[in-house]
Amino acid sequence: MDDLERMRKVIIRLEQRFPIREHHRINDVFSLLIATILSQNTNDRNSSRAFHNLIQSYEIKPAVLANLTPEEIRPLIKYAGLQDIRSKRIIAISKTVLHKFSGDLTHVLKLPFLKARHTLLSLEGVGPKTADILLNFFGGRAVMPIDTNIFRVINRLNFVKGRNYEKTRLTLEKLIPSEKLQEMHLLVIQFGRKICKPRNPTCFTCPLNSMCDYPKTLP
Repeated sequence: MDDLERMRKVIIRLEQRFPIREHHRINDVFSLLIATILSQNTNDRNSSRAFHNLIQSYEIKPAVLANLTPEEIRPLIKYAGLQDIRSKRIIAISKTVLHKFSGDLTHVLKLPFLKARHTLLSLEGVGPKTADILLNFFGGRAVMPIDTNIFRVINRLNFVKGRNYEKTRLTLEKLIPSEKLQEMHLLVIQFGRKICKPRNPTCFTCPLNSMCDYPKTLP
């Protein structure tokens, strides 16, 4: 079975196991940018709590956040951790978006893909995953954002070896239909959190175990 056929089966099985349900989504690109900054190196519950505290106190707009001080932001986002760094980063990126892009990133997302991605990566605190999330979820681009769960799952399934972001992204974009990239980003993250965990994965009840050699490595 080649990789395209294996991936086709992976998609079907994950869709059956984790049906995508309607849920509240952030409805503007700048809010998603701030939420993604808060989600870096922390879990969903803590980052969601930090984001909720922030939106309860201030409008998530560049013109508002750019004029705050770290002291005003820090206590609101402490649940996400690294609040000293994140508060300064949120202010810095808000100032850049406000002054360099007139407070609006939507026109950046309409640029040719490589130029749009390069522009987003020039923002302080924006790495490849954050840029690709914005490009996919609000730019409608056929790009696969890669997080730690996706690295782990794709390595265990032997589609890719190692943690090279671009190699993993480009490989998955060749294997996954473009209209499925956003869905698979969400599905593989769920799968990685609930089944294919870093420690004690539940391999023997896993819907993908017949396509995976990882259980054979377990004691």
